[in-house]
Amino acid sequence: MRTLTVVSVLFMCALAGAAQAEWTGREVTEDGVLHIKNSETAVTVIRVEPEALWERGGENDELFFGRLSQIVQDAEGNVYVLDSQLSEILVFSPSGEHLRTIGREGEGPGEFANVSDMYLSPNGLLGIVRIFPGRIYQIGTDGSPADYFPLPESGGFQLVHRAQANSDHVVVVTQVTSGEPPNQTQTTALKAFDLSGNELVHYCDVKGKTRFGGMRFDEKTFSNFARRWTLADDGRVAVNLSFDDYTINVYNADGMLDRVIERPDHQPLKRSKRDYNRFQKLYDGITQWSPGRTFKVSETHGAIAGLWFRPDGSLWVLSNRAAFDRPEGLLAGIDEFDRQGHFTRRIDFVLEGDPVEDGIFIMGERLYRVTDLFSSFMAALGGDEEQEDAAEAEPLRLIAYNLNFD
Repeated sequence: MRTLTVVSVLFMCALAGAAQAEWTGREVTEDGVLHIKNSETAVTVIRVEPEALWERGGENDELFFGRLSQIVQDAEGNVYVLDSQLSEILVFSPSGEHLRTIGREGEGPGEFANVSDMYLSPNGLLGIVRIFPGRIYQIGTDGSPADYFPLPESGGFQLVHRAQANSDHVVVVTQVTSGEPPNQTQTTALKAFDLSGNELVHYCDVKGKTRFGGMRFDEKTFSNFARRWTLADDGRVAVNLSFDDYTINVYNADGMLDRVIERPDHQPLKRSKRDYNRFQKLYDGITQWSPGRTFKVSETHGAIAGLWFRPDGSLWVLSNRAAFDRPEGLLAGIDEFDRQGHFTRRIDFVLEGDPVEDGIFIMGERLYRVTDLFSSFMAALGGDEEQEDAAEAEPLRLIAYNLNFD
């Protein structure tokens, strides 16, 4: 694979000076936990242009995508793409050749329905997550049927939001409602399980009151950490527990809180009227199961939009400020933290696209972009004003890029 293209001679000069630059944050211990308090300035800033490798979907391809919810990659570089709308998984070679399509809608062997997430299990199976009722289907990478993942009974009504796996265990976000109406408790927890379904680690959880009907939802508590976490190859887990604050808890593989990465001076970005209205419609659609409910959308964006552990153990973070308030011509500005939690550099990807509208999936040395993914989710909830003004929605495209930083 070819390396990233350098977009400016000044970039090379910046790298030459980076060795002399120093981290300017502070390390302090609070309540027995190490807090890494970073400044708002990275040690260095680089601008790189990812190399497009292949593209599928769109108007000129025989493949048509419904709603692409997750992408995973195996050790050979084969790519598995979950289409949650069509209830199928498309398998591509490293060069983008369509090898096969596996799975179909249903509840029989090798089938699944109403799913939202996927991971590649250490036993070679694909785990496919259904939020409601909470379940993890399993299927072979060749489409062969397998039993459900043996997730333990919760003792209450259980949802499953998201899951990831490394070489020996699976990390899952569950949400359990317990107690008798109307005084019920909802617990969202992040846990690790072995492949037999035995709980290994309980990292963290948040609790809140809930009831059916008449709920007053607030985005800052409703939009909890369920999708703001990531798992490293060595078993560490990074979680953003606060909607407003740029803080990341990093847990060791044994579940102990190792450190908290912070940018204490980071300010939330105020939402435009357009963004506010779109999120209001999004959350109204998501919570329509609760009659008589109200939903209070935040006037500012949350601090963090996405997290990815890198193969070298560093952590990449996409802030909502970088996603919604970026210079023209940049797909995203990624904050990179080293293993100590130091804000070492910001990586600006010079690339067409929009990290709000498009889905961004980062694995190893590859970045996958799904165009217009947000609009596809809005369409599932009845569309929004932008789609109503458009003559016809563009078909989704899946584009693979090289992220080799040699």
